[in-house]
Amino acid sequence: MNGIRHGPTHGLDGTVLPLTGLRTIVRWLLSPLLSAPQRGKSYRPEIDGLRALAVLAVLANHLHEGWAQAGFLGVDIFFVVSGYVVTSSLLSQQQLGPLPFLAAFYGRRFKRLLPALIVMVLVVSFLFSGIVSAAEDLFQPSLRTGLAALAGMSNLYLLKQGANYFAIDTSFQPFLHTWSLGVEEQFYLVWPLLLLACRIGCDGHPHTFRRRLAILNLLLLGASLGAYITMSIQGKVNQAFYLMTSRFWELALGCAAYLLHQGGGSSLDSGMRLPWERHHPGGATAILLTIAWLLVMPMPRAFWGNITITVLTALLLMLMQTGRGPAATLLGRRWIVAVGLLSYSLYLWHWPLIVLARWSVGVNGLTLAPLLALILIFSLLSYRIELFFRYQITTSAWSFNPLLVFPFWSLVAAAIVAGLQGPLRGWLYSGQRGDGVTVLSNNKKIQGTTINSAECFLEPTAPIAKSSATGRCLATGDPRRPTLYFEGDSHSHALMALADKIHASGSHNISLVARGGCPAPYFSPWPGNRQASEQYRLCERHYLARSNALAAAVKPGDSVILVSFISGPFQSAESVLSYRQAVLNLARDLGRRKARLILFASTPVFPSTVKREFPASLCQKEWFRPAWSLPAACRPSTASRKIQLSNTDSFRQLLYQLSLESPEVKVFDPFPILCPKNQSLCSDRIDSQIIFQDSNHLSDRGALLLYPYFRDFLDKVEAQSH
Repeated sequence: MNGIRHGPTHGLDGTVLPLTGLRTIVRWLLSPLLSAPQRGKSYRPEIDGLRALAVLAVLANHLHEGWAQAGFLGVDIFFVVSGYVVTSSLLSQQQLGPLPFLAAFYGRRFKRLLPALIVMVLVVSFLFSGIVSAAEDLFQPSLRTGLAALAGMSNLYLLKQGANYFAIDTSFQPFLHTWSLGVEEQFYLVWPLLLLACRIGCDGHPHTFRRRLAILNLLLLGASLGAYITMSIQGKVNQAFYLMTSRFWELALGCAAYLLHQGGGSSLDSGMRLPWERHHPGGATAILLTIAWLLVMPMPRAFWGNITITVLTALLLMLMQTGRGPAATLLGRRWIVAVGLLSYSLYLWHWPLIVLARWSVGVNGLTLAPLLALILIFSLLSYRIELFFRYQITTSAWSFNPLLVFPFWSLVAAAIVAGLQGPLRGWLYSGQRGDGVTVLSNNKKIQGTTINSAECFLEPTAPIAKSSATGRCLATGDPRRPTLYFEGDSHSHALMALADKIHASGSHNISLVARGGCPAPYFSPWPGNRQASEQYRLCERHYLARSNALAAAVKPGDSVILVSFISGPFQSAESVLSYRQAVLNLARDLGRRKARLILFASTPVFPSTVKREFPASLCQKEWFRPAWSLPAACRPSTASRKIQLSNTDSFRQLLYQLSLESPEVKVFDPFPILCPKNQSLCSDRIDSQIIFQDSNHLSDRGALLLYPYFRDFLDKVEAQSH
């Protein structure tokens, strides 16, 4: 086994020690790399070396962004290499005929990708369910991403989730990294069909067919690159990032690099050098050093960075196509090639293990070495699984058809992961099962009703809901009771625990409909001119639809409660006039129905410098999350009460002025409850309880803190009406 001897070893006293324990395990884990399967004459070790550079850059960036600040561009290197290698593989199989051509290619891809992916998704889903409560906002989206990964569509699911108003930093999504696998798998589905469209794989591949493929490839490359740049310039960064159509150009550039030198292998076999190699023998080395430099240097996440690294990678592949020269020699070194062989498994496992560490003991100086060891161990085990299914299963022994077997096991794995979200939801969780996580979650509901976040909180870009759909957001226990209609943005949604408490008391019926980022009433311009953003283009239509629905539903004695985040003073007289007119118009319409309008004043807002970019539940100690591992940002956040009052006073005074102008307008001010007068500092904690979910949204505990005061306020308002 390449110089490694089996048998006994000797202790310091000369006695023979059996080769057992840790030494045996280490050798067993490393043996696949030290005795890799025999490769054909066309094998290019420097390509695996390039994969090693890419995966190490990604790993370093994910562990600590400062270690390889542009290491995320390693994924772009993978895309180019994949396009290059896949084209080489397909052209080497063209003599099989159309159906065998497709079956052979898809079979190889299934054996290469799916066994390790299925195992990773299952293992990580179980571990994730064990340390992350089912009440967490990220629990269900994370497992659904794993489900989508099994179908090669996680990039599309993540694109949909990317617009999630409550999306927490994706650093806590264990299957986030599978987006790139989705892009590649979708490319693998399309590319062989394009070859067949050029008659490659049908009846040989004469020069005409290859030229046809090259032209088609360049046309699609240009269209995809144009779409990528256009989306990036227009601010559609999620679409540009996740869609295969906007990433196709990177894989197509790898295909073009292979097609440009007519397959590459002929030059290697004949010992001939291409023109650019004769005139620029050091070009490959210079490009390799430039790529390495770009990966570690600071680089903004702009589209030109991806274009630069992609073009350089394609050039490097062409310049190294003979396998000679300093760059190819360096990348072809044994240990670098070993990392390259392991690159797929390293990519599969490094991210979920980092994420699981973030949910538990954290990624820090104490946990870094054990984390790296686990990444290596899981990657080596995964590589053994990959090799087993690629090289060791025989058709005669297993009646093995990868086109049937792996989709079947993907469905089995999907059923298991779906079960962890359904019938088995929460069964594996090993942490505290009190209300700690629930009160810090954005997955809210009013008990005994159909009012919940999924039904009644709308993303800013969600289609305008029909009145029949929002009917599920109305709980009418007794038609004779007055109804409270909570309307507004995400801050209205944050009061669902307060609405739940009121509903449980039996005093009122409850309705709650919220659209993230959209103030109620609608006015223009907003502070910061945010209404001009594409993300909020539906806010006005939403408010008009809700106004019409309220006009049809409100009865005497009801109250419409508007809760919106308006921080700081209005920036123009036009904003003040627009807001004032919208409030008075709504109040007049409600007054005709003998109903009232309640306006919530501003709450404290904590500086963005102390905003938690992680799930608030990570501030809770668990057996797997000891006190020493809690993030520094878990310390209480404070802000000067005097400054907070100054920042919110102009809006508060405007509300009280409106209440004087219209008898139907009432103002509830939560500020003195959340930040009492006897305090010089406002805090996101009261008696060690977290009352703010983040810098400005109330947690359920914060919302419930308002209950007795708001209930007294309602009683007084309703008594005055009588």
